[in-house]
Amino acid sequence: MPSSEATPRYVKLPRHRLRSIATRLQSLHRPPPSGPPPTEAIHIVCISDTHGTQPPIPQGDILLHAGDLTQWGTFSEIQAQLTWLSNQPHKYKVIIAGNHDLLFDANFRIEHPERWEQAMNACRGPESKEIDPSKTAEDLNWGGLIYLQNTSTTLTFGNVDDGERERTITIYGSPSTPQHALSAFQYPKDLDVWTSTVPPNTDILLTHGPPWGHLDGAKKSGCAFLAREVARVRPRMVVFGHIHVGYGTEEGVYDTVGQIQEGIRGGWAGWPSLAKMLAAVAWGRALPRRWREHVRKTTFVNAAVIEGWEQYRVKNEAVVVRI
Repeated sequence: MPSSEATPRYVKLPRHRLRSIATRLQSLHRPPPSGPPPTEAIHIVCISDTHGTQPPIPQGDILLHAGDLTQWGTFSEIQAQLTWLSNQPHKYKVIIAGNHDLLFDANFRIEHPERWEQAMNACRGPESKEIDPSKTAEDLNWGGLIYLQNTSTTLTFGNVDDGERERTITIYGSPSTPQHALSAFQYPKDLDVWTSTVPPNTDILLTHGPPWGHLDGAKKSGCAFLAREVARVRPRMVVFGHIHVGYGTEEGVYDTVGQIQEGIRGGWAGWPSLAKMLAAVAWGRALPRRWREHVRKTTFVNAAVIEGWEQYRVKNEAVVVRI
Protein backbone atom coordinates (compact mmCIF):
# COMPACT_ATOMS: atom_id res chain seq x y z
CA MET A 1 0.00 0.00 0.00
CA PRO A 2 1.55 3.35 -1.04
CA SER A 3 2.48 5.80 1.68
CA SER A 4 0.19 8.77 2.22
CA GLU A 5 3.19 11.05 2.58
CA ALA A 6 4.92 12.22 -0.55
CA THR A 7 8.62 11.46 -0.82
CA PRO A 8 10.55 14.73 -0.77
CA ARG A 9 12.49 15.57 -3.91
CA TYR A 10 15.84 17.29 -3.83
CA VAL A 11 16.68 19.24 -6.93
CA LYS A 12 20.19 20.57 -7.41
CA LEU A 13 20.32 23.74 -9.44
CA PRO A 14 22.98 24.17 -12.15
CA ARG A 15 26.39 25.13 -10.72
CA HIS A 16 25.11 24.36 -7.19
CA ARG A 17 28.20 22.36 -6.24
CA LEU A 18 30.53 24.99 -7.70
CA ARG A 19 28.83 27.77 -5.73
CA SER A 20 28.83 25.65 -2.57
CA ILE A 21 32.58 25.01 -2.74
CA ALA A 22 33.32 28.66 -3.51
CA THR A 23 31.21 29.79 -0.57
CA ARG A 24 33.06 27.38 1.71
CA LEU A 25 36.42 28.69 0.50
CA GLN A 26 35.36 32.28 1.04
CA SER A 27 34.33 31.47 4.61
CA LEU A 28 37.93 30.35 5.24
CA HIS A 29 39.40 33.49 3.69
CA ARG A 30 41.07 36.23 5.71
CA PRO A 31 40.54 39.42 3.68
CA PRO A 32 43.37 41.94 3.48
CA PRO A 33 43.19 45.09 5.63
CA SER A 34 41.08 47.91 4.19
CA GLY A 35 43.39 50.73 5.24
CA PRO A 36 42.96 53.52 7.79
CA PRO A 37 39.79 55.65 7.70
CA PRO A 38 40.10 59.15 6.20
CA THR A 39 41.03 61.88 8.66
CA GLU A 40 38.34 64.18 7.26
CA ALA A 41 35.42 62.00 6.22
CA ILE A 42 32.94 63.05 3.55
CA HIS A 43 29.33 62.28 4.46
CA ILE A 44 27.33 60.79 1.58
CA VAL A 45 23.53 60.95 1.98
CA CYS A 46 21.70 58.40 -0.19
CA ILE A 47 18.03 58.26 -1.16
CA SER A 48 16.13 56.61 -3.98
CA ASP A 49 12.62 55.80 -5.19
CA THR A 50 10.86 58.74 -3.58
CA HIS A 51 8.04 58.47 -6.17
CA GLY A 52 6.77 61.98 -5.55
CA THR A 53 7.18 61.92 -1.78
CA GLN A 54 9.53 64.32 0.01
CA PRO A 55 10.86 62.61 3.13
CA PRO A 56 13.23 64.34 5.57
CA ILE A 57 16.87 64.29 4.48
CA PRO A 58 19.73 64.41 7.01
CA GLN A 59 22.68 66.76 6.76
CA GLY A 60 25.75 65.76 4.77
CA ASP A 61 28.28 66.82 2.15
CA ILE A 62 26.90 65.03 -0.91
CA LEU A 63 23.26 64.14 -1.57
CA LEU A 64 22.66 61.30 -4.02
CA HIS A 65 19.28 60.36 -5.48
CA ALA A 66 19.30 57.04 -7.39
CA GLY A 67 16.21 57.59 -9.52
CA ASP A 68 12.43 57.14 -9.58
CA LEU A 69 11.88 60.68 -8.43
CA THR A 70 8.23 60.40 -9.46
CA GLN A 71 5.32 58.08 -9.98
CA TRP A 72 4.50 58.90 -13.61
CA GLY A 73 7.46 60.96 -14.81
CA THR A 74 5.61 64.02 -16.08
CA PHE A 75 7.08 67.51 -16.19
CA SER A 76 5.24 68.92 -13.16
CA GLU A 77 6.06 65.89 -11.00
CA ILE A 78 9.74 66.01 -11.86
CA GLN A 79 9.99 69.77 -11.45
CA ALA A 80 8.46 69.53 -7.96
CA GLN A 81 11.07 66.95 -6.96
CA LEU A 82 13.94 68.93 -8.46
CA THR A 83 12.86 72.04 -6.58
CA TRP A 84 12.67 70.09 -3.33
CA LEU A 85 16.11 68.54 -3.83
CA SER A 86 17.77 71.76 -4.96
CA ASN A 87 16.62 73.45 -1.73
CA GLN A 88 18.58 70.96 0.38
CA PRO A 89 21.71 72.38 2.06
CA HIS A 90 24.25 69.79 0.86
CA LYS A 91 27.28 71.17 -0.99
CA TYR A 92 26.70 68.85 -3.94
CA LYS A 93 23.46 67.22 -5.04
CA VAL A 94 23.72 64.52 -7.72
CA ILE A 95 20.76 62.69 -9.26
CA ILE A 96 19.91 60.17 -11.95
CA ALA A 97 16.58 59.14 -13.44
CA GLY A 98 14.74 55.88 -12.89
CA ASN A 99 12.39 53.82 -15.01
CA HIS A 100 9.38 55.83 -13.73
CA ASP A 101 10.89 59.16 -14.79
CA LEU A 102 9.62 59.06 -18.37
CA LEU A 103 10.27 62.71 -19.22
CA PHE A 104 14.04 62.10 -19.27
CA ASP A 105 13.85 59.29 -21.85
CA ALA A 106 12.90 61.01 -25.10
CA ASN A 107 13.37 57.87 -27.19
CA PHE A 108 11.01 55.89 -24.97
CA ARG A 109 8.30 58.55 -25.25
CA ILE A 110 8.63 58.55 -29.05
CA GLU A 111 8.55 54.76 -29.32
CA HIS A 112 5.74 54.30 -26.78
CA PRO A 113 3.40 57.30 -27.08
CA GLU A 114 0.57 55.31 -25.46
CA ARG A 115 2.61 54.92 -22.26
CA TRP A 116 3.36 58.65 -22.20
CA GLU A 117 -0.33 59.43 -22.78
CA GLN A 118 -1.24 57.14 -19.89
CA ALA A 119 1.11 59.09 -17.65
CA MET A 120 -0.29 62.43 -18.80
CA ASN A 121 -3.88 61.27 -18.26
CA ALA A 122 -3.02 60.12 -14.73
CA CYS A 123 -1.92 63.70 -13.96
CA ARG A 124 -4.98 65.39 -15.46
CA GLY A 125 -7.22 64.89 -12.44
CA PRO A 126 -9.13 67.65 -10.63
CA GLU A 127 -6.00 68.55 -8.63
CA SER A 128 -3.63 68.26 -11.55
CA LYS A 129 -0.56 70.47 -11.62
CA GLU A 130 0.20 69.58 -15.24
CA ILE A 131 -0.08 72.96 -16.98
CA ASP A 132 1.76 72.48 -20.26
CA PRO A 133 2.16 68.86 -21.45
CA SER A 134 4.42 70.01 -24.31
CA LYS A 135 7.30 70.84 -21.96
CA THR A 136 10.41 68.66 -22.13
CA ALA A 137 13.39 67.97 -19.89
CA GLU A 138 15.14 70.97 -21.47
CA ASP A 139 12.56 73.24 -19.81
CA LEU A 140 13.30 72.03 -16.28
CA ASN A 141 14.80 74.34 -13.67
CA TRP A 142 17.65 72.33 -12.16
CA GLY A 143 18.56 74.80 -9.43
CA GLY A 144 22.18 73.66 -9.16
CA LEU A 145 21.52 69.90 -9.23
CA ILE A 146 23.97 67.68 -11.11
CA TYR A 147 22.17 65.25 -13.43
CA LEU A 148 24.03 62.19 -14.72
CA GLN A 149 22.92 59.97 -17.58
CA ASN A 150 25.72 57.57 -18.46
CA THR A 151 28.15 60.33 -17.55
CA SER A 152 30.56 61.27 -14.74
CA THR A 153 31.21 64.23 -12.50
CA THR A 154 34.15 64.96 -10.20
CA LEU A 155 33.47 66.83 -6.95
CA THR A 156 36.18 68.70 -5.06
CA PHE A 157 36.50 69.18 -1.30
CA GLY A 158 39.04 71.17 0.66
CA ASN A 159 40.66 74.52 -0.05
CA VAL A 160 44.35 74.25 -0.90
CA ASP A 161 44.80 78.02 -0.48
CA ASP A 162 43.70 77.69 3.16
CA GLY A 163 46.09 74.82 3.79
CA GLU A 164 43.44 72.10 3.51
CA ARG A 165 44.11 68.81 1.75
CA GLU A 166 42.13 68.60 -1.46
CA ARG A 167 39.98 65.52 -2.00
CA THR A 168 38.04 64.61 -5.09
CA ILE A 169 35.13 62.21 -5.49
CA THR A 170 34.27 60.96 -8.99
CA ILE A 171 30.71 59.74 -9.53
CA TYR A 172 29.41 57.85 -12.56
CA GLY A 173 25.63 57.70 -12.94
CA SER A 174 23.31 55.63 -15.12
CA PRO A 175 19.52 55.10 -15.13
CA SER A 176 19.64 51.79 -17.04
CA THR A 177 17.83 48.73 -15.63
CA PRO A 178 16.87 45.29 -17.01
CA GLN A 179 13.53 45.11 -18.80
CA HIS A 180 10.44 44.85 -16.61
CA ALA A 181 7.01 45.91 -17.88
CA LEU A 182 7.04 49.03 -20.07
CA SER A 183 9.24 51.71 -18.57
CA ALA A 184 12.04 54.13 -19.38
CA PHE A 185 15.76 53.41 -19.70
CA GLN A 186 15.37 49.63 -19.83
CA TYR A 187 17.23 46.96 -21.79
CA PRO A 188 16.67 43.22 -22.46
CA LYS A 189 17.85 41.15 -19.50
CA ASP A 190 20.29 39.13 -21.62
CA LEU A 191 21.88 42.24 -23.20
CA ASP A 192 25.20 43.41 -21.80
CA VAL A 193 25.13 47.21 -21.70
CA TRP A 194 27.68 47.52 -18.90
CA THR A 195 31.03 45.98 -19.83
CA SER A 196 33.79 48.64 -19.91
CA THR A 197 31.32 51.54 -19.56
CA VAL A 198 32.25 52.73 -16.06
CA PRO A 199 35.49 54.76 -15.90
CA PRO A 200 38.17 52.98 -13.81
CA ASN A 201 38.67 56.02 -11.57
CA THR A 202 35.07 55.98 -10.36
CA ASP A 203 34.68 56.35 -6.59
CA ILE A 204 30.88 56.13 -6.47
CA LEU A 205 28.74 54.24 -8.96
CA LEU A 206 25.19 55.63 -8.95
CA THR A 207 22.69 53.38 -10.75
CA HIS A 208 18.96 52.97 -10.56
CA GLY A 209 18.97 49.19 -10.40
CA PRO A 210 21.14 46.90 -8.25
CA PRO A 211 23.93 44.59 -9.35
CA TRP A 212 22.97 40.92 -9.17
CA GLY A 213 23.22 39.40 -5.70
CA HIS A 214 23.52 42.70 -3.84
CA LEU A 215 20.43 43.92 -1.99
CA ASP A 216 18.28 42.93 -4.98
CA GLY A 217 15.51 41.02 -3.20
CA ALA A 218 14.70 37.34 -2.77
CA LYS A 219 14.19 36.91 -6.53
CA LYS A 220 17.70 38.23 -7.28
CA SER A 221 16.38 40.89 -9.64
CA GLY A 222 19.71 42.65 -10.13
CA CYS A 223 21.84 42.66 -13.26
CA ALA A 224 24.75 40.19 -13.52
CA PHE A 225 26.48 42.31 -16.16
CA LEU A 226 26.43 45.26 -13.77
CA ALA A 227 27.80 43.04 -10.99
CA ARG A 228 30.71 42.05 -13.24
CA GLU A 229 31.43 45.71 -14.02
CA VAL A 230 31.42 46.56 -10.32
CA ALA A 231 33.95 43.77 -9.71
CA ARG A 232 36.15 45.19 -12.47
CA VAL A 233 36.06 48.83 -11.33
CA ARG A 234 35.90 48.22 -7.56
CA PRO A 235 34.35 51.59 -6.62
CA ARG A 236 34.18 52.73 -3.01
CA MET A 237 30.39 52.83 -3.13
CA VAL A 238 27.57 51.51 -5.31
CA VAL A 239 24.30 53.36 -4.67
CA PHE A 240 20.98 52.26 -6.17
CA GLY A 241 17.32 51.55 -5.46
CA HIS A 242 14.58 50.15 -7.75
CA ILE A 243 14.04 46.96 -5.72
CA HIS A 244 12.24 48.46 -2.72
CA VAL A 245 12.47 45.35 -0.52
CA GLY A 246 16.25 45.32 -0.88
CA TYR A 247 16.74 48.45 1.25
CA GLY A 248 19.91 48.36 3.34
CA THR A 249 23.69 48.27 3.14
CA GLU A 250 26.40 45.64 2.80
CA GLU A 251 30.15 45.58 2.22
CA GLY A 252 32.35 43.58 -0.10
CA VAL A 253 36.08 43.25 -0.75
CA TYR A 254 37.21 42.66 -4.32
CA ASP A 255 40.55 41.02 -3.72
CA THR A 256 41.31 37.85 -5.71
CA VAL A 257 38.99 35.70 -3.60
CA GLY A 258 36.19 38.28 -3.67
CA GLN A 259 36.37 38.71 -7.43
CA ILE A 260 36.30 34.97 -8.11
CA GLN A 261 33.45 34.42 -5.68
CA GLU A 262 31.49 37.20 -7.38
CA GLY A 263 32.15 35.63 -10.76
CA ILE A 264 30.99 32.19 -9.63
CA ARG A 265 27.85 33.60 -8.02
CA GLY A 266 27.12 35.74 -11.07
CA GLY A 267 27.81 33.02 -13.62
CA TRP A 268 30.85 34.37 -15.48
CA ALA A 269 33.49 32.25 -13.69
CA GLY A 270 33.66 28.46 -13.62
CA TRP A 271 35.49 25.45 -12.22
CA PRO A 272 39.00 26.46 -13.43
CA SER A 273 38.88 29.55 -11.23
CA LEU A 274 38.56 27.45 -8.05
CA ALA A 275 42.27 26.52 -8.12
CA LYS A 276 43.22 30.20 -8.16
CA MET A 277 40.71 30.89 -5.39
CA LEU A 278 42.13 28.05 -3.24
CA ALA A 279 45.67 29.37 -3.70
CA ALA A 280 44.58 32.89 -2.73
CA VAL A 281 42.82 31.63 0.40
CA ALA A 282 45.90 29.64 1.44
CA TRP A 283 48.20 32.62 0.82
CA GLY A 284 45.93 34.92 2.79
CA ARG A 285 45.93 32.59 5.78
CA ALA A 286 49.70 32.08 5.69
CA LEU A 287 50.77 35.70 5.32
CA PRO A 288 50.32 38.06 8.31
CA ARG A 289 47.72 40.74 7.63
CA ARG A 290 50.16 43.57 8.34
CA TRP A 291 52.33 42.43 5.42
CA ARG A 292 49.48 42.39 2.95
CA GLU A 293 48.56 45.20 0.60
CA HIS A 294 45.52 47.25 1.58
CA VAL A 295 42.38 46.67 -0.47
CA ARG A 296 39.54 49.15 -0.14
CA LYS A 297 36.04 47.92 0.60
CA THR A 298 33.05 48.50 -1.61
CA THR A 299 29.91 49.61 0.20
CA PHE A 300 26.60 48.72 -1.46
CA VAL A 301 23.59 50.90 -0.63
CA ASN A 302 20.00 50.22 -1.62
CA ALA A 303 18.48 53.56 -0.65
CA ALA A 304 14.83 52.97 -1.67
CA VAL A 305 12.71 54.88 0.85
CA ILE A 306 9.32 53.63 -0.36
CA GLU A 307 7.46 50.54 0.82
CA GLY A 308 5.55 48.45 -1.70
CA TRP A 309 4.67 49.19 -5.31
CA GLU A 310 1.26 50.89 -5.26
CA GLN A 311 0.73 52.91 -2.08
CA TYR A 312 4.12 54.67 -2.21
CA ARG A 313 4.40 55.11 1.53
CA VAL A 314 7.71 56.24 2.98
CA LYS A 315 9.08 53.49 5.20
CA ASN A 316 12.86 53.79 5.12
CA GLU A 317 15.24 56.56 6.12
CA ALA A 318 17.99 58.03 4.00
CA VAL A 319 21.28 56.15 4.31
CA VAL A 320 24.41 58.07 5.36
CA VAL A 321 27.86 56.66 4.57
CA ARG A 322 31.23 58.18 5.53
CA ILE A 323 34.14 57.82 3.15
